[in-house]
Amino acid sequence: MFNKTKIFPIELLIDTIDGNGVVGINSLGERIKKFRKEKKMTLAEVAGERLTKGMLSLIENGKAQPSMESLRYIAERIGVEVSSLLDEDHLEELRTLLFEIEKEYNNIFSPFELREKDVMNSLLQRILSVREKLHGKNYEEIRLLDLYIRLNTVLNYQKETISMSHIISFYEKIHAYSQVISCYSFLSGFYFNKNDYEHALKWIQEAEKRTKPYEHLIDKLSILDMHYILTVLYGAIDDPENSQKHLNIALNIAHENRIYYRLDDFYRYSFVLAIQQGDEEKSAYYLTKLKQHADFTENEFAHNTLVFCQAHYMNMIDKDYEKVPSLNEHLKKSSYGTKVDEHIFTFYRMEQAYAYWAQGLYNEALQTSEDLSIPSFTHHPIDLAIMYRSFAVRALCFLELGEKESAKREILYAYHGVMNFTSSIYKTFIVEAYKKIQY
Repeated sequence: MFNKTKIFPIELLIDTIDGNGVVGINSLGERIKKFRKEKKMTLAEVAGERLTKGMLSLIENGKAQPSMESLRYIAERIGVEVSSLLDEDHLEELRTLLFEIEKEYNNIFSPFELREKDVMNSLLQRILSVREKLHGKNYEEIRLLDLYIRLNTVLNYQKETISMSHIISFYEKIHAYSQVISCYSFLSGFYFNKNDYEHALKWIQEAEKRTKPYEHLIDKLSILDMHYILTVLYGAIDDPENSQKHLNIALNIAHENRIYYRLDDFYRYSFVLAIQQGDEEKSAYYLTKLKQHADFTENEFAHNTLVFCQAHYMNMIDKDYEKVPSLNEHLKKSSYGTKVDEHIFTFYRMEQAYAYWAQGLYNEALQTSEDLSIPSFTHHPIDLAIMYRSFAVRALCFLELGEKESAKREILYAYHGVMNFTSSIYKTFIVEAYKKIQY
């Protein structure tokens, strides 16, 4: 299902990095210990509330390396500059470059498409300028290689001896398991964006298997990302049992740890599944949850997707078609940018058109849906089926207005779009419209 963080977001969420094969770790640990003792501070005093004494001891003894966030925290606790703890000449250059590239890369709306090819190519060229310095010896080098592989894969720029499997191995050597999940999420997302759901699922299943022994070392947000992907991909191949299993795992993690991250995504997915099953009680429950979440977060994206969900509920469950068109007054311009807004507004307009059709207002339905198209970044079968349903609605409107050729054109587009999808109320609607128009 659509979400504000792209289909599979790529996070920089490392807590600790083990020191196997990382240049300069021993000296880093020694410098931390030296400064700590000079300040006459204990391990507990430096560790504070954000680190454990055991982890700080591992860092000092060269068996673990802190992330930059943790390193800044340690420097602050000791009362020295971060630069005082670092001594690799080129590391600051790579760190600065990585910070800049991370920021620009995360602003790309859909990193699996070429709509922002110029931006992606610019980032690739910047990494290529330091490519010879990247050997996977430390986190900065590995992450830059990681981003290089992602960009190179999508742009198909040049053949490369290093692959994502190498990057995953690099991350494993430094115990950066959150980034291991991120790499597999990229591979899964790459195939998902080709509508190859089986291969997409295979990669994220591998992520779950490979990181299972290290769950205690992985941040909860990365684990939630993984289970979200598993949830929607099992749903994409019509495996409701496993989809529900991973949905339950994710919701339990979120509730036990009081985490709100992705909660709206899980609620929205559960809501649409309940709608598909015609379950009035469950769909009403999740609609309430979505409203509570939108009110609590005061988030424009959550608010706008709630408007779509309310319209969908009115059309599919309440049959309260007259209220749907007026919901557009509640849509807001969000801080996520026009592409995200347009995507949600498109879903809402499709509900508007459906409501007009259901009331017999065929011209209004056609006018509302006149320039609708399916965005290139829409790939989940549920999202696609909802969108293709709108073209079936247009076909039925044309049929009622006596324009049978136009009706045939629209219904053929919708029918061929969903013919390989598993059964759903949306596909059933399209197939029934197809039979009515063709025969």
